Amino acid sequence: MAQEGKEDTLPSKFGRYTLVEKLATGGMAEVFKAKMVSAHGFEKQLVIKRILPHLAADRNFVSMFIDEAKLTAQLVHPKIVQVSDFGEVGGQYFIALEYVEGFDALALLRTSAQKQVRIPVALSIFVVMEVLDALDYAHNAVDVTGKPMRLVHRDISPSNIFISRRGDVKLGDFGIAHAQERESKTQAGTLKGKYGYMSPEQVVGAALDGRSDLFAIGIVLAEMLMGRRLFTAPTDLDVLLMVRDGRLERLDKYCKDVPGDLDVIVRKALRKRVGDRYQSASEFRDALADFLFRNGLRVNSRDLGSTANDYFDPSPEGLARLKTKVAGWHAKEPAPGERKRIASQAPTAVGGRNVNVDGDAPTEETPPPRHELTSTKPQGPAVPAVSRSSEELDVVIDDDVAAAGMADALGRVLEKPLAIVELDRYEEPQTPVPTIPAPQRPSDTGPLPYAAPPGSYGVTPTGPMSPASSGALAVASPYGSPFGVPLAVPGSGPLPTHPLSNVGPPPTTDLSLPLGTDVRPPDKAGDLSIISPMRLFADLAANGETGLLRFELSPHVKEVYLVRGAPESINSSLKSERFGEYLVSRGFLTLQNLEAALANVPRFSGKLGDALVGLGLMRPLDVFRLLSQQVRERVMEIFSWVQGYFSFYRGVRNPQEAFPLGLDTFEILGAGLLTLPYEFLERKFTPFLEYRPRANPYGRIQPEAFRLGPTPREVLNFLDGSRTLREWMSHFTQTEELLTFLRTLYLLIETDLAQFE
Repeated sequence: MAQEGKEDTLPSKFGRYTLVEKLATGGMAEVFKAKMVSAHGFEKQLVIKRILPHLAADRNFVSMFIDEAKLTAQLVHPKIVQVSDFGEVGGQYFIALEYVEGFDALALLRTSAQKQVRIPVALSIFVVMEVLDALDYAHNAVDVTGKPMRLVHRDISPSNIFISRRGDVKLGDFGIAHAQERESKTQAGTLKGKYGYMSPEQVVGAALDGRSDLFAIGIVLAEMLMGRRLFTAPTDLDVLLMVRDGRLERLDKYCKDVPGDLDVIVRKALRKRVGDRYQSASEFRDALADFLFRNGLRVNSRDLGSTANDYFDPSPEGLARLKTKVAGWHAKEPAPGERKRIASQAPTAVGGRNVNVDGDAPTEETPPPRHELTSTKPQGPAVPAVSRSSEELDVVIDDDVAAAGMADALGRVLEKPLAIVELDRYEEPQTPVPTIPAPQRPSDTGPLPYAAPPGSYGVTPTGPMSPASSGALAVASPYGSPFGVPLAVPGSGPLPTHPLSNVGPPPTTDLSLPLGTDVRPPDKAGDLSIISPMRLFADLAANGETGLLRFELSPHVKEVYLVRGAPESINSSLKSERFGEYLVSRGFLTLQNLEAALANVPRFSGKLGDALVGLGLMRPLDVFRLLSQQVRERVMEIFSWVQGYFSFYRGVRNPQEAFPLGLDTFEILGAGLLTLPYEFLERKFTPFLEYRPRANPYGRIQPEAFRLGPTPREVLNFLDGSRTLREWMSHFTQTEELLTFLRTLYLLIETDLAQFE
């Protein structure tokens, strides 16, 4: 067995293979050009991908490697690099792969940039169409039993697209491909990815399907047309933000000479919302084929091989020949047409990290209308075209992190028959509908349906909604009470109005409030026993408010900074709830490494996340996702508070420059709803069993905004005031159905989409 750190003397024997040349070394494996010699002088060239020695003892990694071999061996297609063997030599596992005599698309892009000779449009399209043909096969592949494998490549990039000297195009490295329904023996979601080629949903850790690969190959097409990187910035974190927000400024700047109908195709592939892209590889491929046909462009593998080979000819004659061929291709290309810009995908400036794009002076962002509720988006300057960087890192996917922008969440509907069984975390409805404008109301929130008279708290819940009486099973609370305080129980009585208190005019300038320090009266304030945190967050999000939202339960304080209604960051007087301690408690960071990072925070402008990345203690994508997850979890924890006080300071910004997380308050409300236990709902609803729930015609939020699938709208459509809550509850015989209904009703009431009469 090879020893770690010992270099092979090449050529060297490795089982029945001879390793001839080392091609690459990654974080998990090393890749060799090899040959196999058998009887009668038979010789075949191939590639050996071998696990690094220090990983050979890692059972999880070996299992993943075996899974990769089994997976790729099932993919038999002329445009996919084929697997010819798998085995173990001296304790080292390896995969033998087809050797493609030629170069990868990254090398072609680099050479094109060095020689300042743009790749012809037709050849760029041909390369991408061949990859799409491979993806069409992979996305629709079935296993030996005929069951769909539901594969997602997850690592489409120029370095994984191989072009032979003959012009054959092959897609390689299915090593991180994930079959959505197969059970992996490794930690879920571990992958080797290049940040600038990820999809927005991949960045935030949402569930992926083949449309994620289509976004990635759309990036490759854009880069071949531009001759430079599409998503690039000074830091990996900034690249992640550009991808997450689907920012196409560089496409606007460097693709001005692309024919208009091709520009439309590229932009559709790069839509941020999954449902707005091409829905299959074949659809994308056919759109490109139609473009070639309409414009009289004919291209084949021989054309690609002939021209591409000249890019790598170092002689002056080769360069002259290349320029002649490329000029001929350019002469056939249609003239640039009218730009059919998709305005929603062409932001020019954003707040947050204040990063300059391509060295241009940053422009000030124009705040969007409230109903858009868009998240902040950063900018980033250019780096040299198609150059490798620290983007090739191992990253971790967390499929529990939501992938949604707030503007995308509003105004969507999916119609299905009413079947209340379970609230699902729904990816995203595909049918857009107009956003309901905010009506004129006498107060910020209107009547509050759960108001309880003073002195009614601390009552033990009994009666018709108790598990013993209703037959419903109690569900253990994942929350408990905030800081150990018993949950308050509303009493019975009328439904008085308790608007959010407006105690002062909005400030004319942004202020900063250190944790636990008051510098001026709040603009809104109230008692959490009267106004629930869920209602409060929904109201501020619907109004697109920016400011500081403080929660106090003496002696503890939590502060949430909102930007256009979305949580940007959260502070806590409890040390255990801070980001560093969160990372340590979850096992993502050692206490020693946290202390080292904190000691170096001043070097990184006071940003712990940048310090962790800069010191090499964590990977950028891990920091991004875990910070988003931590803020999201802390906000959801507040939903269970029924005691304490809140205050809101409009216009107050975080004194520390915050990392723009792109969180969606409405999605968080929906996710938080799924954690509410039966006991919590029982205490809320017991006083209102004889009241009749009715849909509120003045509701400002679409029920699809909560990303819970069709159930919220279906329930809302049935709330016509004809039944009491008790009658509604008697309608459900299954505990899970009842729990789903009560959770949904609670959400609709608290967000002012329904009310009791």
